[in-house]
Amino acid sequence: MTGGTLLGLTLFSMGWLFFLVGAGVNFTAWRRYRKAPAGTRYGGIPLLPGMIGSVAAFFSVGALLKGGWHVPWPWLWILLPLFLDLGCLGRYVLALLGLGGRPPA
Repeated sequence: MTGGTLLGLTLFSMGWLFFLVGAGVNFTAWRRYRKAPAGTRYGGIPLLPGMIGSVAAFFSVGALLKGGWHVPWPWLWILLPLFLDLGCLGRYVLALLGLGGRPPA
């Protein structure tokens, strides 16, 4: 294994790990925000976990295609982390479903 490959593998795995932990932090912050009294600020990580997850998915799909695997709808897998992270585009999906703000008291 060359140094460049090892560096790429390390950055690749760190990107996925940051996405998973950041999405978990944003989900936990969203749950606490829904239960908090009025006037409380949202305490998640905005944009960054979803964007890093999307970049990691881009390189994952590229590596899978290069390895001879068939990946259906590669654009979907690249955009999916943006919508799964509640600090990124996921908050707009929740708003469309009526789950974005606090529940009526």
